[in-house]
Amino acid sequence: MRAELSRLAIVDRALAIADEQGLDAITIRRLAQEFGVTPMALYWHVSNKDELLAAMGDRFFDALAPLPSHGTWSEQLRAATTSLVETLRRHPGAAQLAAPRVLQCEPGRELAERVLGLLRAAGFTLTQATDIARTAMQTAVMLVSELAGAEPGVAATKRAEVSEAKRSAIAGLNPARFPNLVESATALTHCEDEDAYYAFGVDLFVTGVEQLLRRVTAQS
Repeated sequence: MRAELSRLAIVDRALAIADEQGLDAITIRRLAQEFGVTPMALYWHVSNKDELLAAMGDRFFDALAPLPSHGTWSEQLRAATTSLVETLRRHPGAAQLAAPRVLQCEPGRELAERVLGLLRAAGFTLTQATDIARTAMQTAVMLVSELAGAEPGVAATKRAEVSEAKRSAIAGLNPARFPNLVESATALTHCEDEDAYYAFGVDLFVTGVEQLLRRVTAQS
């Protein structure tokens, strides 16, 4: 049975392809084959690949978890950053498409407005709040894109092979010169507990912002 063709279905299928084979595998022709239609049929829904990639980036913000309306500013910043990480984890192969779209879609603008507001209310200047909000987005993308062993740009069938090659190369270094690298070879190329990894990354970011506010407050 042929899948129903719609803009949302096209975007979701493109995200799935990115997860399996990387962004380079996405073409209008490939998607047309997936749906059993001609490329022209897809152009009724997305005018070109650039529009498709933009729609893929927008899709992440449709899936954002609702943010709490209570709690300290740092608790709300943690919730916002965690929400970004969680939505990007659904499709790590396309995570890099989210940042350019955060101010181009309504849910992304609403998130940015909320984060900027809570940071300014906490005592950060406009410039500082803007830099922190931008870094929150960049941190979420980096955590997902750089997960050890994930290899989002590599076809799923080759990821284990690529990851093992990296581990072997590090483990094969001269232990007299690089003892810490050799000992960390597995940890650097394989994530044993993804939830703990993401929680630590968000905590590291938020703790840094908390410390920055203390410095800003002391200086003022």
